[in-house]
Amino acid sequence: MTNCKIPNELEPGVCKNPTDCPAFYDINDVNSIGNTSRLSFVRQLQCTGMADGKICCPRSGSYADPWISMVNITKRVRTKPITVRKRIGTQPEVPCGAPDFTALVNSGEIANIDDFPWMAVLIYEQAMDPVIPGCGGALISKTFVVTAAHCLTGSIIRKKGKLAAVRVGEYDLLNNPDCIIEGQFQECTDEVVDVKPKTITVHPHYNENTASQHHDIGLIELAKPVEFTSFIRHICLPEQGSRQTVKKFNVCGWGRTNFFSADKENNVPSPIKLKTSLPYFDHVKCSQIYQPQRLQLIDGQICAGGRSVRDTCSGDSGSPLMYYDVNKGAWILSGLVSMGPLHCGTVGMPGIYTNVGEYVSWIKTIAHL
Repeated sequence: MTNCKIPNELEPGVCKNPTDCPAFYDINDVNSIGNTSRLSFVRQLQCTGMADGKICCPRSGSYADPWISMVNITKRVRTKPITVRKRIGTQPEVPCGAPDFTALVNSGEIANIDDFPWMAVLIYEQAMDPVIPGCGGALISKTFVVTAAHCLTGSIIRKKGKLAAVRVGEYDLLNNPDCIIEGQFQECTDEVVDVKPKTITVHPHYNENTASQHHDIGLIELAKPVEFTSFIRHICLPEQGSRQTVKKFNVCGWGRTNFFSADKENNVPSPIKLKTSLPYFDHVKCSQIYQPQRLQLIDGQICAGGRSVRDTCSGDSGSPLMYYDVNKGAWILSGLVSMGPLHCGTVGMPGIYTNVGEYVSWIKTIAHL
């Protein structure tokens, strides 16, 4: 086992899976995680450089002082993105998929405060106070968000009401602005931005009544453009019809998770943006797995996951499946959360995602890209 550093303690801990560390669940719950001091402590327990979500667990007993002190902490403010202006015109360009954060998103479950700044939260009329995310999405320009079609029509509208707003710049649903402590600095986001939808376009071939959920993709045009900052950016689209060669993806969102409970069956919505990595799952094998459920996969769908615990879940629908392109130095949108097994994170049962690469021409036509 790997030794690790527990904040406020001299004795080193050991890196363990959260489910093997009872002390972790004593301090990591949805009621206290909204406290900046506690959230920062839990984040610092994540074992750096490990892709399996291990945390630093005390060798015995409980954590001695599970808070990060706010004394002598300096607030760090980021400037707006520095961009190069065009020779013609005055509008600065911010390249798509360009992060302020490190591209090596592979340690821990809690996202950094600036991870994946294109994430959008879809807010419905009957889930506004408090905000309960029903779906996610990805910002692809200053005025358009791409998401799953089933987030824009059908049963979710009947249950939660019409789409009232799209929120960008979100991290911690319990606070606004959101803050974390890194070393001797307190870093905070700008306030969230809620924008009403102007138009909603569902793919013309989507049919909510079919089990296979083909063409599960839609676009939201925002009533006004958003301003790009360190915490609000747009992600790059893939090439139209590009072949799937990526072996590992990243996903994030505020969907249901057992991260806050030792009981694997006790999934609750996360108030904090969580992330994980998922392996690509062979398309033919995925089709065979879901054949007994009468699902027929098409090229417009891809599969990922199939590992224990690590998965997308209810509330993550429409959220992006993405990867970092080292050659382009940018994050690329590969898929959108569409559907998966009843029990999230079931071994051998991958999630099914809309393959965005098959719909790029349609997206660009609607979004004027």
